[in-house]
Amino acid sequence: MSDLGPEGTELSEQDLAIAALVGRYIERRERHETACVHDLLVAAAEFGDTAVDVLRIVLATYEAMRLYGDAHATPATKREG
Repeated sequence: MSDLGPEGTELSEQDLAIAALVGRYIERRERHETACVHDLLVAAAEFGDTAVDVLRIVLATYEAMRLYGDAHATPATKREG
């Protein structure tokens, strides 16, 4: 069985590596440990500059979502819970 992306396309080795690195970052952040971003970027660099750029973008997006979360959502889009 192959790993498929959201559109049914097969994920590349680079996609899977970035996903694993993002997962490691999130796990560390949730445990209040040092995120070791430099180490993650070095690991991503094994897949090239594009992988490093993608990892940076995803981590920045994750941090923005953590920072702003639902606090800045409009009433129409804010989840009720």
